Amino acid sequence: MARGRPRKVEAKDALQSVMVAFWQNGYSGTSMNDLSEASGMAKPGLYAAFGDKEALFEKALLHYFETYGGPVFSRLQEAQKHFIVDFRDFLGAVADLTLDQNTPSGCFLVNAIVDCTYGAERHQEVVAGLRESRYAAIKERLIKAAAAGEMPDDADIGSAATFLDGQFSAIAMLGRSGISEPDLKTFIETGLRALPVSDRDSFFESNVVRTPTLRQ
Repeated sequence: MARGRPRKVEAKDALQSVMVAFWQNGYSGTSMNDLSEASGMAKPGLYAAFGDKEALFEKALLHYFETYGGPVFSRLQEAQKHFIVDFRDFLGAVADLTLDQNTPSGCFLVNAIVDCTYGAERHQEVVAGLRESRYAAIKERLIKAAAAGEMPDDADIGSAATFLDGQFSAIAMLGRSGISEPDLKTFIETGLRALPVSDRDSFFESNVVRTPTLRQ
């Protein structure tokens, strides 16, 4: 009896699987055999569709940013709520992804930075570019907040943006460490209260989010 034809794997599905494999194991911990097995594509097919391992890693990083970061950053830029509420939603979405049992732990981008498993030098440039895009989006939202009077006139927008960008990375790292969801949400609320807010007392009294205190 003739063998059936191999199942055709769509490129977008293969790239999703490749991204998850790199996300889970890092660049150096993932071989082309691993990527072939994860994607369901033979190595010649992977090379033909995406290029070598270095090219695959680069495409996986970009796919991750577009798939998971795109929708979150788009909502942030809409600026439909007070900026503290928008950043609460923004960081909350990061926390939800970090703790999602259906995806590898942490943030793929942050994992790559911490693990230092870039492969080619151009991967460092890709990662740096994605970090700059993240920072720029955060800063742009803060500029809108300042223009709307939601921040004091003397607020240091650059420092606030750096702080929030750091919160993003910290959430991803805490997620990898096994922190509980309540503790992670408390971490977010504590950080938000460090931001410069016009009419601070009035705002937080009317927009309080009750979360458990951190475990001792």
